[in-house]
Amino acid sequence: MAFSVQAQPQNSKKAVGAAKAAKASKRTGAAAPKPASRAGLAATAGVAAGAGAVTALAAAKPAAPAPASAEARLLQVIDLVRRQELDAALQAAARLTADVPNFRAAQLVYADLLRFKTGRATSWAGAPASEVTELLVKHVAVGHAALAPPQQLQEQVNGLQTEIQRRVHAASALPAAASVPREFQRLGASVRHAIAIDASKSRLYLFAHEKGQLRLVRDFYVSIGKLGMGKSLEGDQRTPQGVYFIGRQIPGVRLPEFYGKGALTLNYPNDWDRAMNRSGDGIWLHGAPPDQFARLPEASDGCIVLANPDLIELMKTLDRQTPVLIRDKLQWAGPSDRAHAKATESFVRVLDGWQQAWKAADPQLLAKLYGGEPVAERFPKARLTELFRLADIAVQDLSVYAWKEAKGEIRIVEMQLGSQKARKALALRQYWHRTGDRWEVLSEEVRG
Repeated sequence: MAFSVQAQPQNSKKAVGAAKAAKASKRTGAAAPKPASRAGLAATAGVAAGAGAVTALAAAKPAAPAPASAEARLLQVIDLVRRQELDAALQAAARLTADVPNFRAAQLVYADLLRFKTGRATSWAGAPASEVTELLVKHVAVGHAALAPPQQLQEQVNGLQTEIQRRVHAASALPAAASVPREFQRLGASVRHAIAIDASKSRLYLFAHEKGQLRLVRDFYVSIGKLGMGKSLEGDQRTPQGVYFIGRQIPGVRLPEFYGKGALTLNYPNDWDRAMNRSGDGIWLHGAPPDQFARLPEASDGCIVLANPDLIELMKTLDRQTPVLIRDKLQWAGPSDRAHAKATESFVRVLDGWQQAWKAADPQLLAKLYGGEPVAERFPKARLTELFRLADIAVQDLSVYAWKEAKGEIRIVEMQLGSQKARKALALRQYWHRTGDRWEVLSEEVRG
């Protein structure tokens, strides 16, 4: 068995019999999982390998997420293995796979426990192709497994192994208390939630914004593009990196079942992406198809894919324009991080200068702020000119998001310009680009 703990078989026949009985009783009347499509087979190609990896990580003492979630139950099984309570682990795995039969990572752990109890080899890596095929068809419900070449079958096992590793690591390595992603520099009062995605950990972090502070409230397993991160071209099967905003909610009934229970659209490509000549569109957060509880870590065509219960929770929680940070690896700033605070304060002074330039109606200053050219028609010049004639005009509800990559450094600014004399505040989104030691407005648009 591929567990790191040196567990000894205990009452093997009794445990196997009890586990099978529990699973059979739970399955009574349950519909069989649908076979995977050809695309789904490739996407789920690692499911069977995960059990060995999970058990190898048992010593990490995973902390369970929300009670009774499928992931929490999987982590509890792994914790039972760590404590060498194999009979209890086998029975818990049987109940989990009966309740959530399309949870392929759990099916792999269950199959691995059965394999150990029946005295077979300790690793799927060296198992005969016939045994791997049996695993995929019988336990993991990959309908086309019998038609796949041995190398593809092993890739499916490896992919599931990675999924389980990342679930275990995420549960035992949450961000430090009160830390936030460095890109979140300042959030306005209207921002109720924020999302940060760490692709290297296959994890989405959901924050609540309360009294000017971000608080981590939930985290979820996610899948990204088949070819990883750094989208630049239409159809490149990569997930974009950057700061984006949620647009529409699309209910599952309006989508093919491949997208699960629904989708949240993102504004990729944003103005910075366009400036960098990045193409493609249709990047969503969406659910999983009915034959899979979750996709493998790198399985989508570029979207962020969640288990359907997690996606439904997000759809019930998030507003339009909720910020979504996507990075290969998140960097965190604690409450005492002076560099983070200093960077925020420095850019707020830039925005103060921008306000003063408009209030003074200084064409030279404005030309410098807008890239050395007269304020073009793509900027809302007329509306800003009118607003800044009002004596009590002020920036309200200011949010600032940072982004830095090899091609440049930007700030994304969301604000409302309001006055008691104005009928309605002007909602503005700006993209600022750092040029040498100066900041220039790359784009500016009125929202709503």
